[in-house]
Amino acid sequence: MGKGILRGLLRIHLRRPAWLWAALAALTLALGLGVLRVERRLDLMSLLPTDNPVVRASIEAGVGQQELLWLAAEGGEADLEAREAWAEHLVDALLTDGGVPLNGMGGEGRISPPIPVPEARGASLWPPLLAAGSLLEGDAAVTRLVTEQAYALAPMLLGDRLAPLRDPAEVRRRFQATAKALASPDPARARLAQLDPLQLAQGVSERDATRLRVLSDARAFPLKLRTGYLVSRDARFVLVPLVLDFPSGDARATSRLLLWLGQGATGPLPATASRAQVLRALAPAEGRPFAIQATGAHAIAWHESHILTREVLLSLALSFILIGLVYWIGFRTLAGYGFVVIPLLLGMLWALGLTGWVLGRLNLMAAAFGAVLLGVGDDVGILLFSRYRDERQAGRSKALALRAALLSTGPGVIAGGLATAAAFLACVAAPFPGFRDLGLTAGLGLLACMASSFLVLPALLLTLDQGRGTFAPAAGAHAALPPLRPWKPVAAAVALVLAVAGIKGLRWEEDLRRFRQQGNPALALQESLGRVLGAGLQPLAVQIPLDDPENLPRLWNALAEPLRKEGIPMPAWQVPEPELRRVLASDTWYNRTLEEAAAAGLDPTALERPLAALRRSAQDPLNVPRSLQSLIPPMKALPERGAPRGAAWKPAPRADAPAPAPATFTLPLRLPEAAQERVQPAIEAAGARMVGTRPLFKAIKAVARDALREVILLALGAVLAVVAVFGRRPRFLAMALLPLAASQAGTLGILGWTGEPLTFLSLVAIPIALGVSVDTAMNLLHRSRLEPGAAAKVARVNAVCAGTTLAGFGGLVFSGYRGLRGLGLAALGGVALALLATQWLLPWVLEKWPLHRRRP
Repeated sequence: MGKGILRGLLRIHLRRPAWLWAALAALTLALGLGVLRVERRLDLMSLLPTDNPVVRASIEAGVGQQELLWLAAEGGEADLEAREAWAEHLVDALLTDGGVPLNGMGGEGRISPPIPVPEARGASLWPPLLAAGSLLEGDAAVTRLVTEQAYALAPMLLGDRLAPLRDPAEVRRRFQATAKALASPDPARARLAQLDPLQLAQGVSERDATRLRVLSDARAFPLKLRTGYLVSRDARFVLVPLVLDFPSGDARATSRLLLWLGQGATGPLPATASRAQVLRALAPAEGRPFAIQATGAHAIAWHESHILTREVLLSLALSFILIGLVYWIGFRTLAGYGFVVIPLLLGMLWALGLTGWVLGRLNLMAAAFGAVLLGVGDDVGILLFSRYRDERQAGRSKALALRAALLSTGPGVIAGGLATAAAFLACVAAPFPGFRDLGLTAGLGLLACMASSFLVLPALLLTLDQGRGTFAPAAGAHAALPPLRPWKPVAAAVALVLAVAGIKGLRWEEDLRRFRQQGNPALALQESLGRVLGAGLQPLAVQIPLDDPENLPRLWNALAEPLRKEGIPMPAWQVPEPELRRVLASDTWYNRTLEEAAAAGLDPTALERPLAALRRSAQDPLNVPRSLQSLIPPMKALPERGAPRGAAWKPAPRADAPAPAPATFTLPLRLPEAAQERVQPAIEAAGARMVGTRPLFKAIKAVARDALREVILLALGAVLAVVAVFGRRPRFLAMALLPLAASQAGTLGILGWTGEPLTFLSLVAIPIALGVSVDTAMNLLHRSRLEPGAAAKVARVNAVCAGTTLAGFGGLVFSGYRGLRGLGLAALGGVALALLATQWLLPWVLEKWPLHRRRP
């Protein structure tokens, strides 16, 4: 069947029909439109498997989803007034144009939801910060909210110390003392009475450890609250935290927003914004002698996206240069370089168009597909061109030379290309989006490059070959083949043993944040602010299950103990005795207390909500987390991170996807990463779990490990199936496994010897090397089955193919992004050792056990 297709293709090319070029032009135009649909998602969030419960919970806790964008003006005491004026002007502009109230309060006495300004993908002031500032200014609505929340927590914080409230005389006495304090000329005393009309604070001991810790932290808090912004106590930073309601990977929206904020947050968002425009807007300007800096997930991802885009393009350009150098070294001429590169570039355009129509995006891993296509996709053109050139130099006509290239070399090329594409397409079944998107992108890209080479390269050869230069008959075309050097298989075997030994030094690193680009200003600012605050800005929370209300106090106390050791002022959960709970939850106590308030001259209406909250918490322990959760409006539902809107292909849901998680309470924390490592085992042992940036990456480690196992097995199965169908003999299959095994040893061994850790990105080199290793091996084994001495005949072209693959990934080795650098290094090791096995070890095996059948 394959030979029939190649014969039909040969007849089409020999007739040189005009419709072929018209069809190629139409196909290129259709796929070129798909290029415009490709969305760049070059941030770490593009790799997340959102069906994992920890990953999903971490995203809902704020990792990359509605995180804060921190605008910072850095300076000293001399320009503090100017920086505060800038912050006040920005806050006023957002308050004027937006719907967030000045005190941060929304409907029903709760914190207002973020309201983006000036449109859906704009920014909002942080309502909790507005509410905190309004509390210091004595805002009545905020004061009532604080009282209500404090009384909702009272049964949990005080327990049996609420017993005096059962005595009407004691309640009357407290209300009378409150009325007297409210009339006091001392504003501090009046304010405390307003916040605590029942004087529940009397139940907290002066020596209570949690109380002392809270007071100590409040005095040592490194930031001063202002309306809508913060000032560090050393006057170094003026910070404006803003809520963004779009994913951090949307670099285009972040660009527009940063430009708008840098220009003073006036008018509509700009339609477009380049990196240069944003940097100019944030730089010092007339009327603002200081620069504006930005950090947070959106700012970090914005810098990463632009830097990665530039580095990927530079890596591709460097790879083109290196490929041309390898081509010149291998063939001692650049005359045929264009014959290989033109179909390759066309195939890469088709591949990017297919990505736009089928997938719609490029994530951080899939961004490496250009190196894959440069390194692997050109093998088809090199093998076909080399065979055609050899036949022409031997004196054969163009038709016979093309026939030999398509019908003799073509089947092996197709088998190798299909095996390589199958190795990548096997990644589509992986639950890890990084593997899945790269597999689909690179697999379709290799098929596109193979199709363009078979459709375009023969037409170029027949049209441009004039029988001169590199196509002229050569006197040495029939020179004797060099003998096999005995030291070569020994050297290849030694290299293989060394690679296997290097695997012992391999180490794993699951946190990709440690492999971000050097010189990312947003990342540097985040680290500086982390030192000022005493902890990182990354989201972190403890997720507590609420499926067992009676066990909730015990679970809380089990969590509080390890957190208190790390300096978090977590109070112990006190459980009131049953009779006290019954009294405080009764209508009788509630109505009587309101009557006593009215008798003491207080407004009973203002006490209805706080007393109702205390009553509910006494009756049901779950009211404590419910009250805190209702304080701030919940985030909108997490969108599915499947294919973008309009993409033709979306990953099918996995059969083993987890069921919806039970009700939980998410408690935000602020802990250094070292402390997170210490407390996480205790938290998990108690029955809760940590969510946030660091727990998210730890969860991905397990997902990636399982996905990698699936990918390797599927890729190996796909490669073996293609080789078995093509080879049809166990000996052929066994020989093909030799470079395949060498490629895996080289991939892992070079990382072990160089000390570069294995990461999610460098894991991609495993299926890459798996598919690439069989490419040149198939060419050698197929030729060996047809003619004797094939190893010497294909040695040069195989070396050029492998060399261009090394050059394709060589550009990644110079990347400033350590994740991509590790991927390039791992791919180099795998491809290099597979080349040695194919060039030096496999010919010795073929000499001992030949595939060529001698015919009489």
